[in-house]
Amino acid sequence: MYLYLYDSFLNSSKHTKMLARVEMRLTDLGIGGKIARLSPLKNIRELIKDEVKNGVKTVVAVGNDKTVIQIVNDIAEHAVTLGIIPVGKNNKIAAALGISGTDEACPILSARKLEKIDLGKANNTYFLSDIFVPKSNVTLLCENRYEIRPEKGEFEVFICNIKPDHVTEDYVFSPKDGMLEAVINPTNTVPASFLRRARQGEKKTTIVPFKKLLIKSRTPQEIITDGNKILKTPVEVSIVPKKLKIIVGKERIF
Repeated sequence: MYLYLYDSFLNSSKHTKMLARVEMRLTDLGIGGKIARLSPLKNIRELIKDEVKNGVKTVVAVGNDKTVIQIVNDIAEHAVTLGIIPVGKNNKIAAALGISGTDEACPILSARKLEKIDLGKANNTYFLSDIFVPKSNVTLLCENRYEIRPEKGEFEVFICNIKPDHVTEDYVFSPKDGMLEAVINPTNTVPASFLRRARQGEKKTTIVPFKKLLIKSRTPQEIITDGNKILKTPVEVSIVPKKLKIIVGKERIF
């Protein structure tokens, strides 16, 4: 049984024909289901909890990255599968999963190729893609064994599960390897390869794989999970292996 969660921006009339086409296609494929529309007044956690009790096995986010991020925490607490139908712009997560557009999403959902992927956890908040730590005076305590102190104002930190576009390094990021990566990136250099930076004597990007890390600072500093939720240090970050079951396409990046 499928539950389709429509983001509130889809209420615009410009999306009416597209949604009707998608709904017809889903019905033809035999994977139609209940539709619920998200809004600030709707309790997503209770909605998903109630629908799971009623037999829902697959929750499909219809919208963009923000839609997916809104429901990841609530889906992670239940034994359900996540699907995505990307609409419009800002669909980097769907693209990483091999879902390139709205029309392609319907047959991908029907084919139901499943992967169990890792989630990151920042304190009590799950994240699917990454954490961003802006230029600030933080210390990273890795695996309770050693500390990394990026220079204040010189570096920003990304903690990645799925590689975000703003991380340019030639490194394999996989949400299936049981690891997260701390990417410590200099802010005063243009993207370049490790070798070119080394030859030019520039500050280099550092990538540190880990399973557990503490972000701490003398005064509270903001960090941003999945480009959306803001937490303040200290923040404990860890990997939760194979926490999320998700429908993917053939062109996924992992």
